Amino acid sequence: MKKSSITLAVSITCLFAQMVSAQTSTDKKIKLPVYGEVGLGFGQTLFFGDMKSQLTKSYGGAFESGIGNNLMMGFYIAPENWKGLGVGSRIKGTFGTSVKGDNGDDYIFNYYNLAITAKYYALSKEFKKGLYVRGSFGFGQFTTKRVNEAANLYKHQYAIGSSLMGGIGYTLPFKKTALSFEAEFDYSNRNGTIDGSGDASYKSGQIGGNIVLSF
Repeated sequence: MKKSSITLAVSITCLFAQMVSAQTSTDKKIKLPVYGEVGLGFGQTLFFGDMKSQLTKSYGGAFESGIGNNLMMGFYIAPENWKGLGVGSRIKGTFGTSVKGDNGDDYIFNYYNLAITAKYYALSKEFKKGLYVRGSFGFGQFTTKRVNEAANLYKHQYAIGSSLMGGIGYTLPFKKTALSFEAEFDYSNRNGTIDGSGDASYKSGQIGGNIVLSF
């Protein structure tokens, strides 16, 4: 998992280094604009396919999906001549609230991803102003934990794979910063190994909303 994460991070870095080099060589007097962002949000975790049956195999008991709290940060390169388009990288983590499972145990479901992302302001043609759509593709992991402290029971399940995310939002520009409100949907397909069973596929996602500060 660490090697895959490092490979993705290096690939993203190389991609944007080439973009910067190409833009600079075209016109050395142009300063490439880079925008950063941080955000908070929440969302409802979604289980797809046989996710619940895979969790049952992993733990001997399953649980319903719960609400998660989102934390994200990223950056975009958005030259003026791109007419509202910005591309960059984004990392997002979701930290789920504890829920009760089939056996009355507590279950916690957390996940994160590191992605290549693009944001486009189709109407204003100006980055950080007005209505936008965003798409991201990345790589990440989820961690689930079954806890029963009275029985001294602690079981974990990990899975690694890809995530596809899409969002729509609106940005209010200020003098040096901007504030965005967005709705987001993501879908992930991750693979893990279940003790005594072998490889398993876990399909999950989220639908929710975020508040994002850009600078």
